[in-house]
Amino acid sequence: MPTILHSGDVYSSVDPFATAISFAGPTVSWVGEDEAAAATEGDHTDLAGDLVAPGFVHAGLLLTGDDPAPGALVEAGITAVHVLGSADAVAAFRDAAPDALAVTAYPAGADTGATSVAARDLAGALTVDRPLYIVVEDESDLTAVLDALDDAEVRTRAQRSLWRLLVTCPIPGDAVDRLAATGVGITLDPQEHDQPLAPLLAAGAQVSFVLDPASPWQTLATAVYSGTAGISARAAFNAATRFGFRATGSFEGGVLAPGAEATAVRWKVGELIVQVADDRLAAWSTDPRSGTPGLPDLSGSSPLPVVRDVWVRGQRHAVCPAPTQTP
Repeated sequence: MPTILHSGDVYSSVDPFATAISFAGPTVSWVGEDEAAAATEGDHTDLAGDLVAPGFVHAGLLLTGDDPAPGALVEAGITAVHVLGSADAVAAFRDAAPDALAVTAYPAGADTGATSVAARDLAGALTVDRPLYIVVEDESDLTAVLDALDDAEVRTRAQRSLWRLLVTCPIPGDAVDRLAATGVGITLDPQEHDQPLAPLLAAGAQVSFVLDPASPWQTLATAVYSGTAGISARAAFNAATRFGFRATGSFEGGVLAPGAEATAVRWKVGELIVQVADDRLAAWSTDPRSGTPGLPDLSGSSPLPVVRDVWVRGQRHAVCPAPTQTP
């Protein structure tokens, strides 16, 4: 029997005004309006005005020993995580992860499968023909990586094999175009440094986020309102969902649309609005004709959303809602 959620808001690009969604097994069967939900037989859940959105992707969890518990990530609305660290640390994290958390592992020094490497050791990994996550710690590291990727053969291998960069230092403005031209995924933490987010996206870079493990919406709030080159809430949400999947080669993940994986989070929210960092874009973006779905107010004037429920591949997973947080 399908699961039918209704009387809320559904964040979906296929219907920006959707109020209902149905899961048939592990996939989304339809997205639409309450009238269709009422006419459909199934297990009905009244959302009572809550928001249903794709689960968040923490695209760069570098294990250091002081790490969030895997279950706590799910409680915060994070349903996928990309983990880097020693082979033992990554294995322990993966073993502790609940079924509701999809873990993509990049153990350092792995001989097969995906792996990770410090940028300072990249010279010994330039012939790797598999997913490689490169940790960039400072501007010198960044320059060395960009120089290596200037080589057409290396760059082609990097794009084909899904290499990506975890940039933990500020990105200088003069590196933006070079980064975008590499064609590899770039993961960064908007809360750690004031990054040139808008220029990166404008240059065509594929940007995903390191998320606040307790409050991923806080990461989005920072990306929109706190930096000198902020982006729209929709762009920030994409970086925290769809683009995390794209970094691993999946172009179907991180959306709620017919045929997509039925992984979603129900959030207690206030008003949904369209938020852009550039006031020049606000008039059209907030016009209903633009078809831009709203997201929770991240400006600080309202509490951040709180998790109510989590569905993974169509199955509901019990969570302990986190306390209400303000940005």
